[in-house]
Amino acid sequence: MTQVTPIRDLKGYLEAPEVERLITTATNPRDALLVRIPWRSGIRVSELIGIKESDIDFENRAVVIKVQKMRKRDGKTIERRRVIPIDQVTLDMVKEYLEWRKQFPYKGDLLFPITRQRVDQIYWKLGRRAGIKEIGDPAVSKHRKLHPHTLRHSFAIHCIKRGMTIERLQKILG
Repeated sequence: MTQVTPIRDLKGYLEAPEVERLITTATNPRDALLVRIPWRSGIRVSELIGIKESDIDFENRAVVIKVQKMRKRDGKTIERRRVIPIDQVTLDMVKEYLEWRKQFPYKGDLLFPITRQRVDQIYWKLGRRAGIKEIGDPAVSKHRKLHPHTLRHSFAIHCIKRGMTIERLQKILG
């Protein structure tokens, strides 16, 4: 039988006050939202930068995540959809961001027209400003820099700490 590490022994995640510091350290609505959405939803960075404005359902407070996968056997592309609930504060931040973004000449539908590498750079910059240089214990992990997956991991840990079942968490994380 596999031994599961107790949550109290895990070191590679952020506490809520640290995430709030990252958000308040952001100098623009985009950077704040790049932290807030994964923190409140657990989505992957590839899903984050793939969100379109049309994927946000303000009325039902949700974001539709579309994932395309190609099957190895027959080469067919399959699109899977996952609906992620989003809190009102995050939706208000999205509205603020969309208003702020009007000053830039972008005509596409992507919510964040940036690359994964740019997201990494933004996280490192915010981490330095917020005083979060390294995450976790060097004895446990060699990957200790703040990166987008840190927020996905932190989201999962906090959900479990609040009593969410593993099955429900798996469904949310996809």
